[in-house]
Amino acid sequence: MNLRLALLAILIIPLSLFAQKKQKPKLLVYGSDIAAFSAAVQAARSNVPTVWVLDQAQIAPEITSQAIKINSNQKLDGGIWMNILMEMAVSKTKSDSLAQLVKQDLNPRLAQNAIDKIIAELPNLTLIKNQQISKTSQKKKGWDIQLSNRLQFSVLSVIDFSEKGSLYAQAEKDDKSIASTALQKAADVSLALGRTSVGAAELDGSAHVILLKDLLTFERNNLLDAGFLRKVNTDPNNIAFRAAYGQALGATAAYLAFFKTNSKSIDIRKLQAELMAFSARLTPYQDVSSQDTHFGSIQKNYLTGFFLGQVEDGKYLFKKDEFVRFDDVKAVMNDIYTRSQLWFLDNFRNEDLTWGDLFGLIKYVSLKGDEVQKQVEKEWNSKRKFQGEFSLKNKVTREHFAVMADLYSNSFSKTINLDGSFVK
Repeated sequence: MNLRLALLAILIIPLSLFAQKKQKPKLLVYGSDIAAFSAAVQAARSNVPTVWVLDQAQIAPEITSQAIKINSNQKLDGGIWMNILMEMAVSKTKSDSLAQLVKQDLNPRLAQNAIDKIIAELPNLTLIKNQQISKTSQKKKGWDIQLSNRLQFSVLSVIDFSEKGSLYAQAEKDDKSIASTALQKAADVSLALGRTSVGAAELDGSAHVILLKDLLTFERNNLLDAGFLRKVNTDPNNIAFRAAYGQALGATAAYLAFFKTNSKSIDIRKLQAELMAFSARLTPYQDVSSQDTHFGSIQKNYLTGFFLGQVEDGKYLFKKDEFVRFDDVKAVMNDIYTRSQLWFLDNFRNEDLTWGDLFGLIKYVSLKGDEVQKQVEKEWNSKRKFQGEFSLKNKVTREHFAVMADLYSNSFSKTINLDGSFVK
């Protein structure tokens, strides 16, 4: 009997040890700054085994070296950057006001503690500090990477945040040209291109949007580079932007590795959904807090491109209480739904949209009945958290429209191209 138990133990123990072994990395992040940290964390959270090779000993020295003060990014903090701030504040819930308070005297010890805690919760992430990449070679699918300590990795995608960016230069080979496109201010982004946003934050005093096409400008065979981020001023007020850029690159590289595909095959909606699942801010509205009841719907509204924001006093605003006019949504609705063209032919007016109009449009496009109106009326103050009393004669605000589009249309899920146009 004892012999049988011993033999059983011999058989079971190797299996248990095998089950506990880490999976081989499929993605490699190279660099040490806040962008590299954000990329590595996002990739690991996206369930892609990731190895993070730091080209120095210290993680995110921008926030772990000395106390700093950050005044920027009011109401634009999100994603992994907000995660760090809330860990520093020992808060389980997000708060823009608390984030601003932490940033006024950002303590390096608390920042390091927050980073260590986040990393400790990521079994998919392997750290290797103070190493250089000595050799890279492209395979049919992915890259072989050798470090200065002779460790070797075979991965499907790579991100280079190192100071010199030598990996991208090697990947370029004969083509050494660098694109001249600038990072995009929110106020300058077209309605269509805004649909391709993979991040938003304040940069040099203005709200900016990170577009997927800008990330992919510096992509070669699943090797992505910090690219335009190398031109960004290292001022502390730009740290949130750097973190957002890194998170977007991390999600993109993770997508390529997870689906074993190339950049031409990225489903932008899936990529955006993955980022939003980890609380990334993809919208540049500086008057919409991430704690807003309808923040998720407003994010999708921007990414669908129903209407542009407005610039006032240098801020890019959603203006959620502003009324929606027929002209604001007609073109986009017609672009998404063929049936809506007939509805607008019969109902279009050069004025504001009422709830009666909106229910008519929803029912016509989605082939639904009066149950839509009954449900909204029942949930008006409770579940929907709308203010005031319900009436079909009342005008629809931008916030109302964003919520209703999220609830009763599949507009956000419509596939888009890299230029923001809908795939027909």
